[in-house]
Amino acid sequence: MTVTNDPVARPRIWSAVLGVAVLAQTVAAMDNSVLNLAAKTLADPVAGLDASTGELAWTISAYTVVYAAAMFAGGALADRFGPRWALCTGLAVFMVTSTLAAFSVTPLELVLCRGGMGVGAALITPATLSIALRASEPAQRPKAVAIWASAAAVGIAIGPVVGGLLLSRLWWGSVFLLNLPVSLICLVGIGLWVPRLHVEQRRSLDWPGLVLSFGGLLGVVYGVIQIGGDIGWNSPSVLLPLVAGLALLAVFAVQQSRSRAPSFDVRLFLRRRFAGGGLVLTVAFFGITGQLFYASFYLQDVLGLSPLGAGLAIAPTAIGILAGNLWAPALVRRFSVRKVASVGMVVTIATLASYLVFDASTPVAVFGLMMLVQGFSMGTVVVPATTAAMDDLPSDRSGAGSAVTSGLRQLGGTLGIAVGSTILSAWYRSGLGPALSGLPDDLARQAVGSVQAALSVARTAGRPELVEAATSAYLHAMRVTAGVSAVLCLSGLVLIAACLGGKSD
Repeated sequence: MTVTNDPVARPRIWSAVLGVAVLAQTVAAMDNSVLNLAAKTLADPVAGLDASTGELAWTISAYTVVYAAAMFAGGALADRFGPRWALCTGLAVFMVTSTLAAFSVTPLELVLCRGGMGVGAALITPATLSIALRASEPAQRPKAVAIWASAAAVGIAIGPVVGGLLLSRLWWGSVFLLNLPVSLICLVGIGLWVPRLHVEQRRSLDWPGLVLSFGGLLGVVYGVIQIGGDIGWNSPSVLLPLVAGLALLAVFAVQQSRSRAPSFDVRLFLRRRFAGGGLVLTVAFFGITGQLFYASFYLQDVLGLSPLGAGLAIAPTAIGILAGNLWAPALVRRFSVRKVASVGMVVTIATLASYLVFDASTPVAVFGLMMLVQGFSMGTVVVPATTAAMDDLPSDRSGAGSAVTSGLRQLGGTLGIAVGSTILSAWYRSGLGPALSGLPDDLARQAVGSVQAALSVARTAGRPELVEAATSAYLHAMRVTAGVSAVLCLSGLVLIAACLGGKSD
């Protein structure tokens, strides 16, 4: 794709255009995590949808899987019809599917609607980054990237806060209806300020690539989540989707490498800094997104906080991310991309590992402080990694590059939830098993579905000792999950050391 340089000269107009792009990206990113605190309610047989841990993982993963897989098509559509058109279309799809999600009556309906929301978000994200870059003068672009990256990360962090606030007063579906007024504001802002950025050469759509990437990601995530059930990792329902998914992704990589107009240009990974920056983003979002999934249960079911209280406990993450993102450019100028990102990743890993010492008596203030530190460290990883990746590309590859980096962030978040929920479910199920002796089979099966289900069974069966057993099993499962996540995130340090040296060092 070849694009023209379309900076918006007047500072006020530039700020308005960037504001619209940031607000749209924030609402798309927020829906990565807004459902986390509603998970407890959704698991409730009366107030929610009686969803199991696996179904809860899918209500969240359906959004991120489709978001990541369709991101490549979203980038191609933005390049073909212009980012303004892609953003308007994405917001419209997002509004319709959010409304349908709010009134779902079964877990399956909610999963399907969340997938539809992922389609809308996949149109929004590449368009917002393209608008932020192309509407900026060259000197403004590092600042625009930092602000845009803040929206992506802060949106994930404030999702639980917004969700907690709404759940404290309204039903769980209200977390989706919030998308309607925000999207309308964005559409009005687009009509007033966002220009029709010119596209000199229109890209063709890559339907085979979209089908292969979506099918591959779906197979891998389905197989990983299935491992967390009681069917065993060597079951055909686990191995077949995993093998099929990996095979489809391999075919996708070959197909994209041979395509004249790839939607996910794998050839960009031949560039060391781009590949390193993109993969570091994958690792970072793997850690924080997976952690937010199990933190919501810890705060509500173990520490006994309300949804609003849990959201406020997580809120410092947003403050930390914003501060880290805004300070990161100055830190990079003083020290280097590699040094800033390395320290940020070390601190991020340490905050993940801090869950190993959390228990039922941990003060909420300590948890909030950890989240603040984690948010700041995430900011000092995300901005340098994004900047390093995008700076490694020529200007006519920025659209493809933004689609790839955005897709990798979503892939990291998707795998974080899938792997985290699998480990959490398997260890929780194992730890709770001995306490279920004497229960009828149907109640025992319900209890291992989630902590909330176990608490409901304890009340129904008159087994108060089951409450303590469920809490203990969950804490152990959470620590194992956090430890595995911290170890896996060590790969981010290796990538930073190997790939992010050069231009800024």
